[in-house]
Amino acid sequence: METQLARFVLVIGTGWASPAKRRAARMIGVTLAEAGLGLVVGNSRGVDYAVAESYCASRRDRDLPVDGAFWQIGMRWRVFRRGGPPLPAYPAPPGCRLRVSDVEAWKREAIRRCDAAIMIGGGRGALDIARRIIECGKPVFPLPFMGGLTGNSDSVFREILRTWDGYPVPGVSRAQFLRLAEPWVSGTGQLGNLLRGTLAAAPDIFVSYRRSDAPAAAGRIANDLSEHFGARRVFLDVQGIAPSRAWDTTIDSALGACKVGVVVIGRQWLASGPEGGPPRLQRSDDVVRREVAALLGQRKAVFPLLVEGAPLPDVQVLPDELTALLRFQATSLDNAGWQAGLARLIREIEAVLRDAG
Repeated sequence: METQLARFVLVIGTGWASPAKRRAARMIGVTLAEAGLGLVVGNSRGVDYAVAESYCASRRDRDLPVDGAFWQIGMRWRVFRRGGPPLPAYPAPPGCRLRVSDVEAWKREAIRRCDAAIMIGGGRGALDIARRIIECGKPVFPLPFMGGLTGNSDSVFREILRTWDGYPVPGVSRAQFLRLAEPWVSGTGQLGNLLRGTLAAAPDIFVSYRRSDAPAAAGRIANDLSEHFGARRVFLDVQGIAPSRAWDTTIDSALGACKVGVVVIGRQWLASGPEGGPPRLQRSDDVVRREVAALLGQRKAVFPLLVEGAPLPDVQVLPDELTALLRFQATSLDNAGWQAGLARLIREIEAVLRDAG
């Protein structure tokens, strides 16, 4: 059973939230639960309450424990409404509560426990903590256009864009970050992919191709997938292998971690070996053969992509361990239908990743 999550997201915002901000916070709580991310909040009545309530309910709906996935950092209430009792905070389970003595201690604890932050409006306190999180090199996703007197997420959004060249949000592109400003047609729009993209510890998608076959098409496919899912979630050997790292162990690690394999097949995928010998795919030490065999043997979801007018290989020319590749529906990509084909591929990959949890 899942007990402790690896990545936590701090949600900060207004203590006296409007209905629109509370609705946004509730949807964010569901998104975090669906993405398998942990939650850190304070104990105010506004955004904190709404996101905590929806997050914990979503975890329980999935029969997942709340302990170890949720932290509520609280202080003693000293502000009273019209002389009455303090507004109640979300009733977090005892094992999820942390108590601190003052605001500075709250900020230190929140920054220490989070790996990223989402900002929904927010006053001076939220603005200060967002800037301090950025100074620590952690990503902040401020929701723009939230309005109201405490709409400082607008300021942080513009500030991040102004300083992007020197301090980009890790794991996502500027174009992806700008999608925070798009209306949420369903759920929280691109926010889930942005969070997964910046917090991914290992790739979800492995792109296999032959360098002598279709490197340009493979690079374009990987770039388009990275623009949607985030660069850290897509593995392509020329981008994913750091200097001084052993290429074979890096590839093996990426194959083991991924949930989806995209196999790019061009017209030279089955080309003859050196001096007109048998196709390289027939050699047991061929890298592409190892990659595809690993994807099939580990029962990953495999998407064969036919580019540059290439046909699907005949079963007779494939090694026995690769014949299962022909069981998967192949997609043909050309320049004329590239956008539509990639959009369809992205939808299918999203469905696989969603089912994989």
